[in-house]
Amino acid sequence: MNIISVGVNHKTAPIEIRERIALSEVQNKEFVTDLVSSGLASEAMVVSTCNRTELYVVPAMLEVNCDYLKEYLIAYKDARNTVRPEHFFNRFYCGTARHLFEVSSAIDSLVLGEGQILGQVKDAYRIAAEVGTAGILLTRLCHTAFSVAKKVKTKTKLMEGAVSVSYAAVELAQKIFSNLSMKKVLLVGAGETGELAAKHIYAKNARNIVITNRTQSKAEALAEELGTNRVLPYESYKEHLHEFDIIITAVSTKEYILSESEMQHAMQRRRLKPVIMLDLGLPRNIDPEVGKLQNMFLKDIDALKHIIDKNLERRRAELPKVKAIIDEELVCFGQWINTLKVRPTIVTKKTQKALPAAAAATDKTPPATKG
Repeated sequence: MNIISVGVNHKTAPIEIRERIALSEVQNKEFVTDLVSSGLASEAMVVSTCNRTELYVVPAMLEVNCDYLKEYLIAYKDARNTVRPEHFFNRFYCGTARHLFEVSSAIDSLVLGEGQILGQVKDAYRIAAEVGTAGILLTRLCHTAFSVAKKVKTKTKLMEGAVSVSYAAVELAQKIFSNLSMKKVLLVGAGETGELAAKHIYAKNARNIVITNRTQSKAEALAEELGTNRVLPYESYKEHLHEFDIIITAVSTKEYILSESEMQHAMQRRRLKPVIMLDLGLPRNIDPEVGKLQNMFLKDIDALKHIIDKNLERRRAELPKVKAIIDEELVCFGQWINTLKVRPTIVTKKTQKALPAAAAATDKTPPATKG
C-alpha cells in the first residue's frame, strides 16, 4: 500500500513553469475525479497554490508510478512544450507523509513559517473529500498533517515575528503605540503594498483608517473593502497630515512626496505629539531628513528588512523543534500504515482456522435410517 507524491514548487521550478502547471479549483476537482474514476488511483488529492502544484495519490495499478503521474498532469494541462518531468520532485510512502507534514507546518514554504499554506492544504483535502477521492489513507494523512501544523504553531515560535515588509511595518507601529484602536492612520497609496499594510493594521484593531490615492476610485474601493469608507482627495491630503498618528506611504514615484518642511509644519500643528511614518515605497517616498524631527519615528524598507532578517533568523532556530514534532508524528503514521498491511493477514488466518470445522460439518455422512 503506497502513497506517491509528485509536484513542482518554488524549489524545483521557476514561476513561469509553476504558473503553467497550476490547477484552478474546478480543474482540481476534474483532475482527481478522472484519476480515480478511470481506475488509475484509489485515492487522489492536489495541493495547488501560487508556489506549488503537488499530487498525492494512492495508485490502483502498478504502472501508475511517479513518471506516469507527471506525464498525466503535463498532458492534462497541455504543457508538453514548456513543462518537463525534470521540473518535478518525487516522494514515496513515508517520504510523501514527511513532505506533506513539512508543507503543512510551513517549513517548506518560500517564506519560512508563512501562515497561509495550512489553509491551502485544508482546501485541497476539502476538494478531494467533496468529490469522493479522499479515502482512508489520504484522510488519515491529512488529519495528521493538520495535527502537526497545530503542534508547530502552539509548541514552537516558528510563526512569530513579521516576515513581510507590510506586516513588519504594522508590527513596529504596534510596538510603539500598543493600542492601535485609539490611533488615526493615513495610508498614502492603495496599490498592492498599501492594501496589504491597510489589511494588516486593520487586523490589529486599527479602525480609524483614512486612504488617499492618485486614482480616487481605487482608494474608495479599498476603503469600502475595509469598511472604513474614509477617503481624502490626493490633491489635498497634505493639509490634514497633522491629524494622523501613523502615516504609511506606498507610492510609486521618483521624488519624495513628503518633505522635511511639510512634516515640520504638521508636527507644530500637532504640538509635537509622536508620529510614526512607515515608508514602504521603493524608491523612498519620504525625505530621510524627516526622521530627525522631534518625536518623529521614520522607518523605510531597509530598516524594516533588518527586522525581517532578525525574525527569519529566530524562525530558523525553531527548525529542530519542528522537525522533532514531524519525526514523532511520522513514526505514529508509519505504525498506523503497518496495521493496515497486517489486517488482511489476520483476517485470512482467522478464516483458515474456521475452514476445517466447517468442512468437517459438511463432510459428515448422514446417519443411516432404520428399517
